[in-house]
Amino acid sequence: MEAFETIPEVYAPIALKARSYANMRLKEVDADGNEKKTTEGQRIINLISNPNWFQGDKEFLIQTKILREVYGNEYIYKLLPFGMGNGNVKALFTIPHDIIKCKYDAELPFYLHSEPPKVFYKILKADNEYDKVEGENIIHFNDNRTKIKNSTDDKILVGQSKYMAMSAVINNLKMAYESRGIILAHRGANGAWVNDSKDISGSIELPKEERQRLERAFSKYGTLKGQKQTIVTSQNLRWEQAGTNNPQNLGIFEETREGFFKICDAAGVPKDVFASISGATFENQKQAEKGLYVRTIMPEANEWIGGIDYDLRGKDRQTRIIADYFYLPIFEDDLKTKSEAKRTAITNLSLLLQDKQITQSEYRFELQKLGFGDGKEIPPPADDNQSDVETLAAQAQLRGSVGGVQGILNIQASVAAGTSTRESALGILTVVYGFTPEQASEILGQPSQQNQQ
Repeated sequence: MEAFETIPEVYAPIALKARSYANMRLKEVDADGNEKKTTEGQRIINLISNPNWFQGDKEFLIQTKILREVYGNEYIYKLLPFGMGNGNVKALFTIPHDIIKCKYDAELPFYLHSEPPKVFYKILKADNEYDKVEGENIIHFNDNRTKIKNSTDDKILVGQSKYMAMSAVINNLKMAYESRGIILAHRGANGAWVNDSKDISGSIELPKEERQRLERAFSKYGTLKGQKQTIVTSQNLRWEQAGTNNPQNLGIFEETREGFFKICDAAGVPKDVFASISGATFENQKQAEKGLYVRTIMPEANEWIGGIDYDLRGKDRQTRIIADYFYLPIFEDDLKTKSEAKRTAITNLSLLLQDKQITQSEYRFELQKLGFGDGKEIPPPADDNQSDVETLAAQAQLRGSVGGVQGILNIQASVAAGTSTRESALGILTVVYGFTPEQASEILGQPSQQNQQ
């Protein structure tokens, strides 16, 4: 924590990572990834959006992420009325690692328990006393568990910061800044003024009094405020440059830069995301930011919200909560490319269906791959005069479902935006949803002048 608070090269990647992490938008989805809202799922999303009395969701997420990064442990306290279950959580608080202790309260080794053993926590109060907290009130995430001494050791539940491996790097960064501070404040042993006067026997040594007088005089010179830059003296002196107090000669800047890169690697933050990196262009930064989200932020955020969701709702939940970042501007081009690819695929499928090169079942199946419909092949009508009962039932169920309605809205928006053709949309509404051509046309509305042209 001291390194995080005092060394910019440690602070920058961790703080950037936490701010990026806090950009999550929580969504509840079903097993197929379709957005679906349940009372319990929305309760959890609302709880995280308003976690406690003094924090909003952004501040809470940034704080708890930083604590996880720095300490390798994240403790989230659930405020519950006495005797009530997880369905009644009133607030969430993140507890710093240095004021909480974890206790594995069991005599048997951890590998002999088929069910969770007794675990409790102790939280430090102002009077150096501890409050005992039952394990059910704490959600505990951690990183590497590498310091277990025995099978009943408390450390089987306590993680270790990934930055422990960076101890030597962080120490070098501390010394680099200390050296730079000394050089800036005192300039160090920049060199020496030596007597250039000579007699028949060689160089003449300066008298002690004269040497002290010169030291006092030259202490007034330098590059700091109030110091003089030009030396005027009647002595016959020669300057001998030492060069040991030059940061460039000492390799301080290079050490700082290399240390920063190593911290970025440990954090999973691409160095090109920082504008100060030499050679980083706008496009490089954009791709680096995408890489940060795709390879680091998204997996870690979904691991976190998955753990919260599991703790509060259990393993039998029918939906899951995910962290979504694709609304961010850096993904606009990707979504546009994906939308254009879908439009082309749907247009081609519609033409194949129109030319009777594929069946309606094949058409439905291929649309499902693109995210439309349920993908289930429904038998064709028994004859030309009577629609198949299963087909009608399935189409009616789809039209009345939340996912079906959302799909229709997406189709309308796609046509309005010009990312799908009106003909493709009419094909989907008639074949997949079972609307008549007249109904499908009414749902889409009158074609715009632009689309007609």
